[in-house]
Amino acid sequence: MRGRTVTRGLVAVCVALATAAAAAPAPAPATAAQPWNLDLAIRYFPSAGYHSQYVTVLALGRTAWFFGGSNFAGKGTPEVEVHARRGWRPSFLPSGLRSWIAGASAVSASNIWAVTYLGGKVVRWNGEHWVKVAAGRWNNDAQFTGIVAISPGDVWLFGGRGWSAPGAGTWHWSGRKWTEVRGAPGRIYRASEASKSDLWGIGGTPGNMTELWRHRRSGWYQVSPARLAGFSYSAVLAINPDDVWVAGSQSGIPMLGHYNGQGWTAISTPALVPPTAICRDGRGGIWVIANSGFGPSSAYDRGSHGNWTTAPVGRTSADEVLGCAAIPGTTSAWGAGKSQAPAGTAAAVYGYGKVPADYLRSARSSLGPDGYFPASKHPGG
Repeated sequence: MRGRTVTRGLVAVCVALATAAAAAPAPAPATAAQPWNLDLAIRYFPSAGYHSQYVTVLALGRTAWFFGGSNFAGKGTPEVEVHARRGWRPSFLPSGLRSWIAGASAVSASNIWAVTYLGGKVVRWNGEHWVKVAAGRWNNDAQFTGIVAISPGDVWLFGGRGWSAPGAGTWHWSGRKWTEVRGAPGRIYRASEASKSDLWGIGGTPGNMTELWRHRRSGWYQVSPARLAGFSYSAVLAINPDDVWVAGSQSGIPMLGHYNGQGWTAISTPALVPPTAICRDGRGGIWVIANSGFGPSSAYDRGSHGNWTTAPVGRTSADEVLGCAAIPGTTSAWGAGKSQAPAGTAAAVYGYGKVPADYLRSARSSLGPDGYFPASKHPGG
């Protein structure tokens, strides 16, 4: 096992109602709510100066998967943490992987796909362990930025161009081999599945993420909604064909876009900066993640009736939720992110709402007297 220091516990954050409302230029008054609580923090060794974090979370029933890496500031390795009924445990990836996990997507609980940011490695969870998937004819020094797994024979891989690395392009897995989608669709950065035959994607070039894409049976084509003119995209969430969300900015103002099956509407947000992630909230609304980097972070919930609620995260600007997922059948959610550490940052798991009792028992029974686990001991045993 690679070395790690783990800490568990709830972060109590108190933010006055008036302060939260005044801090965000909300379209309607935002009300301070319960915070996102820190549930797990892991510093991967050597930890001095390391910036560990999780960027993606999948909530599959009562099992939660967290994907990230040991060091986003330089050379690091991909890391996966999982929680099931027996508690927390690392999920070991095949050897030879580098950078971090850039995206993950699940066909089922026993068929999960993930891709590394650099190195061109695609891996699949088969229900027992991770296995490498045969590579396509892509440049292994190029970057991948997203993945959508629809079925074992229908997987999409995206590699939008970055500032420091070329994009690997857009690829499709047929169950036997990868085929590149050439041309403009190669600029797609990430996508989301509305149905098995309907995907929405965002893309462009660094500093100019202005493209909205849709995939139907005939292939990928670009969409240019008049209501989203001047929109710069940073996140996409397709819930169903009649409920699709995008996040980003419009003329420099943090905004959302919503598609109801007929057309698009632009929606203002209380965020100070363009949102970078969206997920369901389990109540018919969505969570909007927008970390300003200045002072304590917040996540914003847009209710099913359009009301906004602000929920604080941690106590410093280093405490951030970067990705989220609703826990199925509940109004609670998991957050993947990072937290403050004595040196660098720790990969962190956050929870919002009522956390299942077995999660709390794992935390309380395993915590060491100094708040950290010895590097050789993992809370999962």
